[in-house]
Amino acid sequence: MASLWRVRVTRVSDDTIELTLSAIHPDAGDPSASAAFAMRLLADTAPERLDREAGPGAYWDPVALAAYADRVVAAVSVTARRGLPFDEGAARRDIEAELRAGGLDPADTTAWQDAFLDAWRALWQDPDRVPSAVLEIRLAEPSWLSGTAPGQEWDTAAYG
Repeated sequence: MASLWRVRVTRVSDDTIELTLSAIHPDAGDPSASAAFAMRLLADTAPERLDREAGPGAYWDPVALAAYADRVVAAVSVTARRGLPFDEGAARRDIEAELRAGGLDPADTTAWQDAFLDAWRALWQDPDRVPSAVLEIRLAEPSWLSGTAPGQEWDTAAYG
């Protein structure tokens, strides 16, 4: 499965972690305030632990993950939402308008497609343009924060 979000740890305290999520794929959707989504994000840093404690394959099993996450995650809040929900059609239209303003003609199919793909890739590499949000996760089992530190980053396919 493709990665959907880039995750950056921005704050860690005794029982709380703050994560900044930046979309890296148009299918990322909206970040969820569900315990299951928060658990998937945390499990990315310790997949063996999740398998050991919640059962093999729990990351992808919505029933097993929800049951485990409800015990581990005390609360989740989503704040600082920017560019959400992502409007892919509007983003494509904006890029097309930029290309036209730069003098490109859609009739020149090869040049148009190449320029569009370059601009589309650039959009997903620019943290100021991609959809993003901040998740604050308070844990009932703070041991899940062991080894996490501000500045830590990873890409995730977490959903839900």
